[in-house]
Amino acid sequence: MPSNSQNKNQTIKKLEGCLIMGGHFKLKKLLGAGSFGTVYLAKRVAKSNSTGATSTDGEKFAVKVMTRPEEGSVEKWMLDEELRLQATVAGHQNILQVREASYETLKGAKFGCIRMDLCEGGDMNRAILRGMLDKEEQVRSALLQVIDGVMHCHDQGVYHRDLKPANILCSTEGEEVRVRIADFGLATQEAMMSDDTVAGTKSFMPPECICPELRRPNYSPALQDLWAVGMIVAGMSSGVFPWRTARMKDPCFRFYVEDPTRLGELMPRASNEVVQILQYVFRTDPFSRITLEQLREVVEKAPLFKEEEKRGFFDKLFGF
Repeated sequence: MPSNSQNKNQTIKKLEGCLIMGGHFKLKKLLGAGSFGTVYLAKRVAKSNSTGATSTDGEKFAVKVMTRPEEGSVEKWMLDEELRLQATVAGHQNILQVREASYETLKGAKFGCIRMDLCEGGDMNRAILRGMLDKEEQVRSALLQVIDGVMHCHDQGVYHRDLKPANILCSTEGEEVRVRIADFGLATQEAMMSDDTVAGTKSFMPPECICPELRRPNYSPALQDLWAVGMIVAGMSSGVFPWRTARMKDPCFRFYVEDPTRLGELMPRASNEVVQILQYVFRTDPFSRITLEQLREVVEKAPLFKEEEKRGFFDKLFGF
């Protein structure tokens, strides 16, 4: 027979139509599912004073639904910490805003729900495929917003540790694309951490976290974020990532480590200025890397591409 956890995992993807948060919001459509939760489109519910009937008034949100953790469990601590750190960095235009959190019993199972602003463009992967980031100035604006959001987090003493296109959400505001950083489930306020606490997505992690030959007993989450931003800049300016993982067994990364001046051969469409600044971001000695502020200056002022063109090569971008 299926276990309770298996039943919950099956139920969590079948919650369309459920009312949550005191009946004020209805889950309308499954948007996506991952290891840390399932996301639904939700709409605010309006009640008729005369009949008591309910309807949705069109105000849309995203709701992250998770299996409700047990009191005192590691999972409960992680959820509380995510909400606390999200609140710490709230109020910046490039950080996804969390509006409300609650515990719910839905279809006989217990869940935790987090209501957030909805970014209808989806994550950065999807925004690219939809043509929202086709032109150089659109890409520049998106990258500057990512950097600004990360700099704000660091100013508040919060380090994300899982920056990647899937955790960067996009929406349109008139002619502009607005970018917001989401998912603080792995974030920390520790300035230095031991190597047994490494967390994140390997494709965007620096060598001191995942490369046996270059690993260190302690690492800086701030510099981990810097490396991840560098990978995003590399992918957005070149249409391909320079390597899959920053490990010596990855032939592209080994090629780079053996001669960093040849980084441009791994990023053939990126401008020389971007390639040069990323050589300083991707230094294997983490404490010799440049700052986010210095990276931002180049992204703001320098050409990103070798030539302006329709970005059709993004079709298979970010396929990790």
